[in-house]
Amino acid sequence: MQKNIGMANDVNMEMLLVELKEFKDEKQRLIVTCEEMVRQYQEKIEFYKAQIDIKETSVKEQLFGMIEIDKMKTTKTEQNYRLPSGKLFIKKESQFMKLKSKYNEAEIPERFLKVEKSVKWGDFKKILKIDGDCVVNTQTGEIIESVEIETKQAGQLDIKFD
Repeated sequence: MQKNIGMANDVNMEMLLVELKEFKDEKQRLIVTCEEMVRQYQEKIEFYKAQIDIKETSVKEQLFGMIEIDKMKTTKTEQNYRLPSGKLFIKKESQFMKLKSKYNEAEIPERFLKVEKSVKWGDFKKILKIDGDCVVNTQTGEIIESVEIETKQAGQLDIKFD
């Protein structure tokens, strides 16, 4: 009789797995549909952005041809012209400084250098052990307050479909 109970249990588990697989397949179909709609909307957005850029370029070219440069206000960095709907700018050529990606540290005073430290966790945890509810450095015996203990829950069932 025990064999029949086990078989019935197997049938019930198999039915649950089939139900889950069908559910996941249906939801995946919906996800793919949504992702396709997002892709189509992204294409439309890019198309509209391109139209905006084309219109903006056209209007700027027309405005540039209409501006009377000698009537523009001149500042150190630009020439500008105010209209009721906005302000037109023509930037002057200027120079600015930029730090090279590969710079010589010897040229820079120490007070302007920033050093960022980070823990080599993979190496550090090799010398640590959990002792009760403390973390201990096995080399020094020191309790390490900077490391906390977390517990992963055991016994979680996972499923892999064929």
